Amino acid sequence: MAEKINTVTRKETITEIVRVKQVVMERPIAYTEGITSTERAGRLGIDEIGDEAQEVVLILILNTKNQINAIHRVFTGSLNTSVAHPREIFRSALLNNGARIILYHNHPSSDLLTIV
Repeated sequence: MAEKINTVTRKETITEIVRVKQVVMERPIAYTEGITSTERAGRLGIDEIGDEAQEVVLILILNTKNQINAIHRVFTGSLNTSVAHPREIFRSALLNNGARIILYHNHPSSDLLTIV
């Protein structure tokens, strides 16, 4: 007696990415002069995510003259975790014609030993 064999046919779909679109939310940037010092860069990070109740990964994307091209919130995590993949960071930098990036990460608990 012949054994019945179940066969499953799968349909594979190949998708071609034709273009990548970025949605931009306009908002006034108080740092129109650009980033001229580490203190200025730090102050911007504190202004943006210093009082967040959740962990946040933020990048500042600069042009060749250290002027701000974009500020991108890469990831908002939970109270004590934040996971951001490098591809998300570099994608945003490339889409915004970034020559430099500054990465920010906060600790709502103020306990810096939790990263060890």
